[in-house]
Amino acid sequence: MSDTSSSKCSSCCGYSFAHLLLRLWVGMRLFMAGLDKFRYGNGPDTTFSIANYTDKKGPPIAKLMSSNSFMPEWACTAFANSIGYILIPVGVWVALGIFTELGLLVGGLVFLALGFGLAALPDDTEVVSNIGLSILIVAAALVTAKAKNFSIDGFLGRKKA
Repeated sequence: MSDTSSSKCSSCCGYSFAHLLLRLWVGMRLFMAGLDKFRYGNGPDTTFSIANYTDKKGPPIAKLMSSNSFMPEWACTAFANSIGYILIPVGVWVALGIFTELGLLVGGLVFLALGFGLAALPDDTEVVSNIGLSILIVAAALVTAKAKNFSIDGFLGRKKA
């Protein structure tokens, strides 16, 4: 009887660790992508500020996205102006594992939105290699979400023995 429970535990732990790694990767990727929107420069001259974000996301990006897609320029401007502010909290949400499945779904939709934004730019090679892979990782994290032992949901949902 102990052999059965021990094999269930090791199987469960494997899925739990897999889910933890996948969820942390997705959260970190979203958070860092958002943080990068506020970055200017490289090395010791790097600065992070809201001014950097507004300088990067000016009208030229929205015009370029609009001219390469069916979206009107005002929608592309709204997307470019808001995506950095969406990426950071969603990344933290996913990494912590609060309402895990919903957080991962929102994270996947944010990656999908990033994919659309990149596809609307002339050089869209990053869509398949980077964003597509990220969506596959989100899907894997959703598949393993039943084993969310190492998340806020998992800690709050545990029953005391």
